[in-house]
Amino acid sequence: MDKVCILISVYHPYRWIAPFTWKLIERFWPDHPPIFFCGLTSEEAGELPHIPCASEQLPRVWGGFVLDAARELSARGFTKCYFLLEDHPPLGPCHSEHLGKTLPALMDELGGSYIGLMGWDNRRFLKRGPILPKAQRRLMHLTATHAPRFHLHPSLFRMETLVGCLEYLVTKTNPTPWGFEKNCDKPEAPLAQEWKDGCYQICGEELSLNSGVGLRRHGRSIERIVYHRLMSLTPILQKAGVGMAYWDALGFDNYFYDGPFPMIYSGLMARAKINPFFTRYLKSRENQDPLLQELLAAAETSGFA
Repeated sequence: MDKVCILISVYHPYRWIAPFTWKLIERFWPDHPPIFFCGLTSEEAGELPHIPCASEQLPRVWGGFVLDAARELSARGFTKCYFLLEDHPPLGPCHSEHLGKTLPALMDELGGSYIGLMGWDNRRFLKRGPILPKAQRRLMHLTATHAPRFHLHPSLFRMETLVGCLEYLVTKTNPTPWGFEKNCDKPEAPLAQEWKDGCYQICGEELSLNSGVGLRRHGRSIERIVYHRLMSLTPILQKAGVGMAYWDALGFDNYFYDGPFPMIYSGLMARAKINPFFTRYLKSRENQDPLLQELLAAAETSGFA
């Protein structure tokens, strides 16, 4: 029987976020698969469902403790895994049917290894591969050489693929989340070709509880084209020394993606501080969520505000 779980890695300084991520998943994805946090000892995890980190020594090697957890889950019979970092909780109601059944079934139908939940229909990207028919939910098949395979926005991994990527990562000098993306994403990475060929991204509009039609879809298409053109100027401005200021001013990473797992593109944390876009996003909501306000207060207490 196909078994799906959720694995959430916890960077030790950000451990205060983990309980909020757990509560937000419980709220917005009430019939979710089993959740497992990793990167914490049992004492640190408390009531969080977790696979305990074997070492109490700090700092902890991210790739090492995630690999240990993924191997443990594989041994327990889990064949697929929604994998995410602790600062990427859902910020709106999830589409449980699509997350629990549609995407795992499509992964099997397509022989897939990875389906990114930060989909191709966001403002940062244009087409990077063929888009499948509506019957297959308009997934994009990531066939381009530098398509974003194995990225760490919340994604569905085949468990053997996740374990294989992590086994490769721990042989590198930078076994961090950044290192995971930079190393596993490379076309020359020594990963199974069938894994590289089996990577997809969702179309959020097809799978969201709030699917848009007509003008909304047309508007998002225009937005992608505009931002793609603006992003093409970044390398030029980097040479002039103002690339990062330009990036921040245009807000390339400031994006709320409304798919089956609604999220902020860059997560709740940015440059070791609470993401200012997340703070502004909360203030723009008519009904400010008490749980998220509590999270902001915890960020201040923990010194990350």
